Amino acid sequence: MITAVAAIAPLSVLGVALTARSWWEGVTMAVGYLLTLGVLREWSLDGYPRRAIFALMFTTAAWVIGGITASSPISFVPLSLIGALLIVRLPRWKLWIAAFATGVAAIGATAFVFHPLAWDLVAGYLVIPAVGTLFITGVILVSEQAWQVARRLERAKEAEADLAVARERGRFASDLHDIQGHTLHVIKLKAALAGRIVHTDPERAEGELREIRRLADATITESRELAYARHEMSLAAELENAKRLGEAAGIAVHVQLDQGTGGTANPLLAQVLREAMTNLLRHAHPTTVVITASSDAVEVVNDGLAADGDSPLRGLARLRERVEGEGGTMRIERRSDSFVVAARIPADRSETAQPDSVRRVER
Repeated sequence: MITAVAAIAPLSVLGVALTARSWWEGVTMAVGYLLTLGVLREWSLDGYPRRAIFALMFTTAAWVIGGITASSPISFVPLSLIGALLIVRLPRWKLWIAAFATGVAAIGATAFVFHPLAWDLVAGYLVIPAVGTLFITGVILVSEQAWQVARRLERAKEAEADLAVARERGRFASDLHDIQGHTLHVIKLKAALAGRIVHTDPERAEGELREIRRLADATITESRELAYARHEMSLAAELENAKRLGEAAGIAVHVQLDQGTGGTANPLLAQVLREAMTNLLRHAHPTTVVITASSDAVEVVNDGLAADGDSPLRGLARLRERVEGEGGTMRIERRSDSFVVAARIPADRSETAQPDSVRRVER
């Protein structure tokens, strides 16, 4: 509305001041402009204001009177404004614009019914109305297109914001699944172990129950930290958890640590390790698991293949997207006798580098 008024109003006011021959002509033009401004004020991309049709009828009548009496050559402007607002949204609007400009000029030609043909009448009631209508319609059209672009950009920003929220919710759900799903599996296995040995080895069963309580408390703490965006997983802690999980499930877990690359391990590597251990308990029955870890990579190899070799691994698939988003790579491979999950992410070199030595510990 501001663009249209700024481009058209000054010329219109000047035209009224120069061409009005009586006070009633000025009043008629003023009423027409007020109606036009009212329509512009309610103009939106969702539809036309109700007063637009009434304004179109009034401004058409004013231009017809101005043409017949040949007393107000500028009175076509309100009609052109209202008509332009209505036709720029019609299909095949180019044809409608040409037809509308021709119609405005045709109304102006009524001046020749009661007045002799003269060059000033041709210019004032044919040429200027036609050219002026095209100019006004062009201004409205540009404003409309700019408005459409602004709306599309606004909606794109809203969609981007919604997508960011959805991604964050997915990340939160994935992290929550990694925290609670893994620990609940450990608790389930330790509870089953405690139930088996409660009569034969009460002291060990009591220790398992204490470990279950510790795991539950730790899970509550980690979930709270995740909710407040303070949770960050540690690869070293996950290696220890993997060892304990293997012991509870009766699986031999061999951990090989390679610290020669230096730097701090990306927390996503700890998530990959946790998800890999959770999946092998859900989908496979391994007897041996070999974990090789360093500051920039982790690899989990187990000898238990799932009964359904094509079982979906949605958690690992989501993690692969996140690993690749961090500039790393992740490999999920089914071999004839083993299942491999391996991920590599460049280590954070901003931390103090560790000594160039390789320490391999087999457990």
